[in-house]
Amino acid sequence: MPIPTESYDAVFEQYTAAMRWMTGLGIKLGPGRTSHYERIVQHWKDAYKTASADDGRQIFPDFVSSMFEVFDFVSIHKAFKGVPADQLTSVIAKLQKGVNGPINAADETPDSTAARNFLFEAAVAAKAHRPDRGVIAILDARSDTGISLNGKKIWVECKRVTTVERIESNARKASSQLETVLVGEVGSGHRGIVALDVSKILNRGDKIFVTRNDDELTSSVDRMMDQFIAEHSHIWQRIYERRHKKVIGTIIRFAFMASSEARNLLVHASQWAMNPRLGVATSDDQIQRQLVATLATSS
Repeated sequence: MPIPTESYDAVFEQYTAAMRWMTGLGIKLGPGRTSHYERIVQHWKDAYKTASADDGRQIFPDFVSSMFEVFDFVSIHKAFKGVPADQLTSVIAKLQKGVNGPINAADETPDSTAARNFLFEAAVAAKAHRPDRGVIAILDARSDTGISLNGKKIWVECKRVTTVERIESNARKASSQLETVLVGEVGSGHRGIVALDVSKILNRGDKIFVTRNDDELTSSVDRMMDQFIAEHSHIWQRIYERRHKKVIGTIIRFAFMASSEARNLLVHASQWAMNPRLGVATSDDQIQRQLVATLATSS
């Protein structure tokens, strides 16, 4: 996991650039959460240096939440800012829905998750879009998103999972949706992958993961991912036993705010991993290895 090293000033500049880009695409931001994050980060990117203890206790949770929330918007902007607007119809639609919802992720309810669900779909597309590596997001996919590489089209269904108990139902629904998509595609060059965001299982969104330094943060996050897959992969693997063989694996993502005490700076810790379906064909294993290399790069 690469550790972000940007200052708060740099994060603010990247976020405001993303907002200008979105406005230019015709996305209506309004007075909701995107504007709130801009105000909070703009003020506290400098004010935190001289804030009193009382100030810190009052504003810090909101600052942490705002810093966490901006990164998906930033990564989507970085990935697609050079793509003509007429090719971004699906991304624009996801972003227009994604700017809604509660200001803080910790305040989501089962009835208010839609905005961040759509944002996760766009974030998966952004993470996979690496034209310089021969990996390109399919922006008109019938599924939530798609990825083109090595002559294959990989259809991706995305789910944000908020509790361990909901892993099974989400993996079941996503893999069923993939089967429906795959049945409608002609030819042998189509595959399906489920993408699960499990951030809320590990952190509701209002806590900071504290480590002594960057090396400890990197090893801790890697260990968290390995442990999560070891403990829970049997859930989706069992479901895939009854699915079409072209459903070949699972992308796992989590993200949260962390503190590397050696630098006295909040950082956005984000980890992505691939868990191949058991018994997958060698060619499909190679596809996922290439995806792993893409997911390992910085946003």
